[in-house]
Amino acid sequence: MKELVLIDGNYWLFSSYFATAAMGNMMVNKDGIPTNAVFGFASRLESVIRKKPTAIMVAFDAKGKTFRSDMLEDYKATRKETPEELKCQFAIAREFLDAQQIPYFELEGYEGDDIIGTVASKAVKDGYQVNIMTGDKDMMQLVSEHIHVYKRNTKTRSDDIITPDTFYEKYELKPDQMRDLLGLMGDSSDNIPGIKGVGEKTAIKLLHQYETIENLKEHMHEIKGKMGEKIRENIDVGLQSKMIATILTDVPIDIKVEDYEYKGYDFEKLKTFYQKYDMNSLLKKISLETQPIQNMEFKYEIVEKMPEIKKDSAILGAIYDQNYHKSIVLGYALYNDSQSYFIPFENALNDKEFLSYLSNPTYHKYSYNVKSQILSAKWNGIDIQGMDFDLQLASYILNPSLKDEMKSIADYYDYTGLRYEDEVFGRRAKKHIPEIDELAKHTVSKAKAIYDLKEQVISMLKKEEQYDLYQNIEMPITYILAQMEFEGAKIDISVLKELEVSFDKQIQDIEEDIYMLAGETFNIASPKQLGEILFDKLQLPNGKKTRTGYSTSQDILEKIMDLHPIVPLITQYRMLTKLSSTYVKGLQDQVFPDGKIHTIFNQALTQTGRLSSTDPNLQNIPVRQEEGRLIRKSFVASQDYLMSFDYSQIELRILAHLANAKSLIEAFSLDKDIHTHTAALVFKIKDEEVTSDMRRQAKAVNFGIIYGMGEFKLSQQIGVSVKEARTFIQRYFEEYPEIKAFMNNVVENCKKDGYVSTVLNRKRYIPTINDKNFIVKEQAKRFAMNSPIQGSGADILKLAMIEVDKKMKEKNMKSKMILQVHDELIFDVCKEELDDMMTLIQNAMENAFEMNVPLKVEGAYASNWYDLK
Repeated sequence: MKELVLIDGNYWLFSSYFATAAMGNMMVNKDGIPTNAVFGFASRLESVIRKKPTAIMVAFDAKGKTFRSDMLEDYKATRKETPEELKCQFAIAREFLDAQQIPYFELEGYEGDDIIGTVASKAVKDGYQVNIMTGDKDMMQLVSEHIHVYKRNTKTRSDDIITPDTFYEKYELKPDQMRDLLGLMGDSSDNIPGIKGVGEKTAIKLLHQYETIENLKEHMHEIKGKMGEKIRENIDVGLQSKMIATILTDVPIDIKVEDYEYKGYDFEKLKTFYQKYDMNSLLKKISLETQPIQNMEFKYEIVEKMPEIKKDSAILGAIYDQNYHKSIVLGYALYNDSQSYFIPFENALNDKEFLSYLSNPTYHKYSYNVKSQILSAKWNGIDIQGMDFDLQLASYILNPSLKDEMKSIADYYDYTGLRYEDEVFGRRAKKHIPEIDELAKHTVSKAKAIYDLKEQVISMLKKEEQYDLYQNIEMPITYILAQMEFEGAKIDISVLKELEVSFDKQIQDIEEDIYMLAGETFNIASPKQLGEILFDKLQLPNGKKTRTGYSTSQDILEKIMDLHPIVPLITQYRMLTKLSSTYVKGLQDQVFPDGKIHTIFNQALTQTGRLSSTDPNLQNIPVRQEEGRLIRKSFVASQDYLMSFDYSQIELRILAHLANAKSLIEAFSLDKDIHTHTAALVFKIKDEEVTSDMRRQAKAVNFGIIYGMGEFKLSQQIGVSVKEARTFIQRYFEEYPEIKAFMNNVVENCKKDGYVSTVLNRKRYIPTINDKNFIVKEQAKRFAMNSPIQGSGADILKLAMIEVDKKMKEKNMKSKMILQVHDELIFDVCKEELDDMMTLIQNAMENAFEMNVPLKVEGAYASNWYDLK
């Protein structure tokens, strides 16, 4: 029998959203667009498709009122406002269904349930078995021999299959009587009143006796006592509630069930969708299912000793773990147009000729993530030099949205034949070292791809006028970062151990105070138990229930901060436990035998060209609370001093330059306090008349403008009305009209070109700038306004790093550059070079790039990172 699956689209999206949002897991893509609801929707749909139904259709609720709203003014009135993060995902879900080639319907004045009811009724007549995917109990009224409801069970996270038999087992009623059941007991989720005082048990008992509400009305005078009174007083409400709960089966839509037959997805459209929204796990699945495997058949040899290498070649080490500072290397692949080899690591280590080749800078070598290749080799006793082509970095410049995996990169160039790492090595608990033949073939195939793609990629870089950015910025930076990572940052473990003892004592004291105020002991780290204490036991306001209990997120706690002394203690407890586990104890685990932390700087991750840091993240050591800042005391000099140089207000200076904002340029040139200057202009007073509050507001606008901040967010940030914030922004643009014109031009050019660019022509592609979804489009505008500024800041800092490194090498400095933290560079300096380093770094950073506005850096030195500021 043919099977039709009907999906309640609204329910799937809402349930998928709240299932993850309640846990604080708000998935977003690289552009910050929320995707958790759509990802859950897509994953659930995949499980449906896997069962190979004949046809699939999705129904959505249309915007606006329905006929039910006309019957009952308060219909669904108790439902909370749909979160903004979910609203934008409805359009994304439709985009996904288009790529899947699955039809979806909505009809003004009706609900998705009515569309499902109508299509189900028609499909049964056409000989289909209909399965309805939902979580709403009202759908059970449609159940029949050939209509089953797969009702989501939130406890088991699986589907309960409702058939006439299972429905009867639960209620001892016929499915059609669900309308009467809801009419009697009401439905709180839709605000259907029912008959007041009649619960589910009573309603079922009445229906066992009278079958329908209409029949109950005929016999309501037979019912005695208070229940009889309630029924007689509210019987018409019950009848009206039944009508509202009744799903229509005759809505005016043109139905041809055969049109819903599922013929498979559009691979290119679905691939583009998954790439756009960073749904990489789903992308992998369709790639494995449909993409033809090509270029897999090639000759290669596993060798114990590498033959003489006479040509420029692709060299790739098989690094087992992501943290290449700690990973074993399984072997090396070499590929050129006449040689194709794999040598296991132990053999490579004993092959003097091969080691000599690797360390010889005159041989040109091509690879992927050159930094990881150099450092993984170095930690394992092998010196590699002469790697002068990096497919990872070149591809990152061409399209910073690409996923950092060789197969994804190759797919971008329509080069097929590579496998995903997970296919070869497995994932998580199933990760393993594959057999030598499989390992060799996989690694050599990647080396072959690097070799084959090199010229094409360089040609594309030149065509996009980005070869200079790649060759003279990113490649030198990768070698500088390799030096910095290998040098590492020295840690005084004793400082961390002292903090651990201190924090543990503070945490214990706070726990005791919290238990005293709560009147009982409980798990403070459990949101469920904490929510029950705050909102049930202590009866504090603003309790917001989720599927798993009350929300105790920071924004909720801030609303009740002054209402009970337990709340500030909980905030303090969370802060200290986070600092203790993540940093005080966590950093101790990351210290190498040399007494240093060796972080990884991700060069090909962010959309704007900024570097990020992982394992551990040293760019995120807390600075706002004094307790967090104390952690920096553990970072000490290996030589004599740590030295820090930080760009002052670089993004505002870049904005002034890019917009050619004359008043702002003049203020920077005169070294004025830029926030005081802005406040004086906006409030139309003299600089000396600006109050600290005025300066604070001007500072919020100065930095907010860079990120496309709107009037509503500004009003919240500076504590004024939306109208006042709107006036403030208007005045700001009146005083700096060039900035307004610049922002408008950036957005318009992005709409036309599809990307924005930095001072060094780093491009960020923002295809969502023309999206039909308003929320997505507005977010894209903010990215378009900010990216040229933030990206140019990243470019300038990289130029500064190259210049500083060059000058240090020219003077044979013993001092080392060890860390980069956003706009700041940190050095380990020996005493005799102190004055020279102060001068050298300042000159190099301030002259790294010529603008209409002077670049300014602020420098300091101390024995540890804490004392630098």
